[in-house]
Formats: sequence, structure tokens, C-alpha cells
Amino acid sequence: MSLESEIRTIIEEKFAALDRPDLIRTPLVAFASAHDPKYQELKTIIGPWHCLPTDFLPEAESVISYFIPFTKEVALAPKNEPDGSPIWSEAYITINNYFHVVNQALQDYLESQGYSAAQIRPAKAYDKETFQAPWSHRSTAVIAGLASFGANNLAITDKGSGGRFCSLITSARLEPSREVPRHRCPYFENGACGLCIKACPAGALNGGITNKAACQAELNKNPERLQKKNAKFIADICGKCLSACPLVYID
Repeated sequence: MSLESEIRTIIEEKFAALDRPDLIRTPLVAFASAHDPKYQELKTIIGPWHCLPTDFLPEAESVISYFIPFTKEVALAPKNEPDGSPIWSEAYITINNYFHVVNQALQDYLESQGYSAAQIRPAKAYDKETFQAPWSHRSTAVIAGLASFGANNLAITDKGSGGRFCSLITSARLEPSREVPRHRCPYFENGACGLCIKACPAGALNGGITNKAACQAELNKNPERLQKKNAKFIADICGKCLSACPLVYID
């Protein structure tokens, strides 16, 4: 079995072991070269603070990108629960907390094969005053050919945009995945749709540009909303722009 196949199997089996078919579906996995020039471009697109793969692992050769798609019930929940969705929050926190288990299994396997690896914290590990993060898991997914960006600045895969992205950097040379041939988002194709823009309660979206301060201010309201529902999992998340998208869930 090739390294790429073994990596896919580890990710799939680890998430199957989580045993939450009510929250997630089978993962999608892709690979990128750590030397892809698009990583350097992120220093202009996102900001000079965005790191290169070699900043995390000097001997980096490849980046593993993977996506954990939500079930239909989870993906549509924020649209159907405008005052905060407990199941969306549960899926978000459950997967985020489990990423370390999966990445540690990947790292252990790669090291057993003589390679090194570097784990990266899940999304939301950003400064809430400057909104700067050292790494974009979504951008990595786009570089690896796993997804393309939508008008809500979130990434759409073959299984939709509702779900969680993560990545791992390694010294192993893995075969890069295909490029995404086109935008999946109809707004970028011909200006159609725009439902995500209309759904944002903070008016934070403007065709691929996000007012991060307005978005965060709306996110900050959700813990209180979830507490009023006696939700078990509390997070400053929203999901309305995702859930309103016709491509949030693709079967």
C-alpha cells in the first residue's frame, strides 16, 4: 500500500472509531507539495504573518489536507435554528477536539516509516483582536485541490462546505492531488445566488470579503444563546452563512 493510501486509511479508520455517524460522514483527503508557490502567495492574500510549511517543519516536503463533512442534519441546523444550534456546536467541538487524535496517529505512522511530521492547531486558533492566524486549513485544502472558495470565504468540497478542515505537514514526498478546475460557488461563476451574503445576521459578507470584526461580534453572541438552550457544547460559532448555501451539503 502506498503512503498516500495508508494515510487515507488511517484518517478514515480513526474517524470511524469516533462512532458519530449522527454528526459526520467519510472524510476527504488530498495532498499538496510543501513547496507549492501558492503558499508564498498566501503571505499577500492573507497577510505576511501567514506561515509557510517549512516554518513549522524545516524539512517539509508535503502537506496532508483533510475534510470531515457534516451529516445533512448538522449542515442544515444553523439555517433552521436562528438563535443558535446545539448540534452544530456539538459537531464543531467534537471534531476539533478529535483532530489531535487523528494527527497523532498520522504522525506516529509517518515517524515509523522514517519521516517527520508537524501538527497544526485546528481553526479558530487566531488572535481575536487582530484576527491573524499563522495557518489557514481552508487555504491548504484549496491548494491541495480538495476545495474551492465560496462567496462566504469558506471552502466547498465535493461533499459540500459544511464540515471541518485540518492539515498536517510532513517530510514524506507525497503525490500532489489534482487542481480544482473551477469555482463551485455560483456567485463567482456568474453572480448568481448570494444566499450566504443575505443570511449573515451581521452583514459581514461582501462577495468573498469578510468583515472579520462584525463576524466575530456575531459569534460572541452565540454562547449565551446556546446556554439558554441548555446546550452541552458551548462555542462562539454561528454557521448561518454556511447553512444557507445550497452547497453546504452534497451527497
